[in-house]
Amino acid sequence: RALILLTASLVYMAIPSGALDPEETMFILVRCMEDNLPEDGSRSKLLSNWRTWTFEPADRRETQCFVKCLLEKLSLYDPGTKKFNPDVIKEQSSEYPALGDKNNVNEYGKAVQSLPETSNTCADVFNAYNNVHAKHRDTSREIFHGVLELTKSIYNEKKGNIRPMGQSYFEYCENKNYPAGSPTRTQLCQIRKYEVLDDEQFEKHIDCIFRGLRYITKDDQLDINEIQRDFREAEKDTRAVKSLLESCQSQEPAANEAKALHYYKCLVDSDIVNDFKEAFDYREVRTQMYGYHLTQRRKYNKKNVSAAVMKVDGQQCPSE
Repeated sequence: RALILLTASLVYMAIPSGALDPEETMFILVRCMEDNLPEDGSRSKLLSNWRTWTFEPADRRETQCFVKCLLEKLSLYDPGTKKFNPDVIKEQSSEYPALGDKNNVNEYGKAVQSLPETSNTCADVFNAYNNVHAKHRDTSREIFHGVLELTKSIYNEKKGNIRPMGQSYFEYCENKNYPAGSPTRTQLCQIRKYEVLDDEQFEKHIDCIFRGLRYITKDDQLDINEIQRDFREAEKDTRAVKSLLESCQSQEPAANEAKALHYYKCLVDSDIVNDFKEAFDYREVRTQMYGYHLTQRRKYNKKNVSAAVMKVDGQQCPSE
């Protein structure tokens, strides 16, 4: 991947970490909105703007920090080097050539490449990028899967290998690893009760879920902050889970595919297992709809979450 890719007008250095699919960009967009939408009467207007990649009001700190979050998670801006990165534009276009006019994509890449190094404040990153965005909004929205009409075919092409819209990441992984009608489908009855199975299929299943929840990152690292976030959402002690996971890191397996199961066992075999189950169940409910908190932030309700999970249990676990 450490290649120099040349075009007639652009030099792209060291392509970063792989093109993003529609599920990944949706997760990024929603997460950045969720973290930056204000809890006041302007929320619905800002949400309406940001959903369509309209970065307004430009003078609001919330908008500026939303854009900085978006650029960082899309790899368009690297806070480490304080530089903008056109490589990801090239990679998105190469992976999804039907998205965006080639000339427009090239012009967008050149514009991003020309941006100067900047500081890491929300205002400075936003102000550096905003003129480029104003000119290339439609192109950026297209290549980063922001136009549903253009991404439907990608979901169809990747069916079975991408979480369908409206389905929880848990159900997606269950249907992928324990397909309906397969001899192992009934094992979901055990799995959904937090039983740990000792086989390769279960290891793949937990890896699928942990990566979908971003507990394990694309570069195969445990993200303790993401797990703490789910504990916080379920009103559980975030310090306890951090301490537990840090203690389990000393026994982390070398094999990347085994890491998720290692940490899952760490959690279910611990004295905070009940807190983990609540946090995990609530995350399952929220992954059914990535925009769960967008219109308004919802307060955790254990009774409602339990009912929602039981409903999925009935669908996924065949009747005995």
